[in-house]
Amino acid sequence: MSTPGFTQAVAAIAILLSVIVRWIRSGATWQAIDEGRATADILRELTGIIDFEKLQEVFGAPRLEDGIFPVTRHEVLRQRTGLGFLIGDGWLDGGSAAIALVTLLPVWPIWGTRMWLDTLLIFASIYQAAGWLAATRLIGRR
Repeated sequence: MSTPGFTQAVAAIAILLSVIVRWIRSGATWQAIDEGRATADILRELTGIIDFEKLQEVFGAPRLEDGIFPVTRHEVLRQRTGLGFLIGDGWLDGGSAAIALVTLLPVWPIWGTRMWLDTLLIFASIYQAAGWLAATRLIGRR
């Protein structure tokens, strides 16, 4: 039994930290949807629909008094785009975390899966990095 190489360990830890931050952020936005506090920024993050006019086409106009869109979790899930999944998805982030955790286990070289696990680790890293890059599109929209 051996531990993963330094590069694999650093990549796995970086993925785990990224997933934790994304889960916290995603949990807060879904909680806002469940509590009926869906602003345009929250809907942009969850659906990936950046344009405000497109948000109004899809979800209707927000309330005038507070700018809250009257939407449900189901409506938001139905309207998610590829960008929305890239910005944050529980299943994809969970898969990335699982790959990172398996990489950190000291038993994986026994299975003869180093090449497969390294490949999965690369895909998980690319997904996390692409998600953060996609999220930068939301910064200028506030």
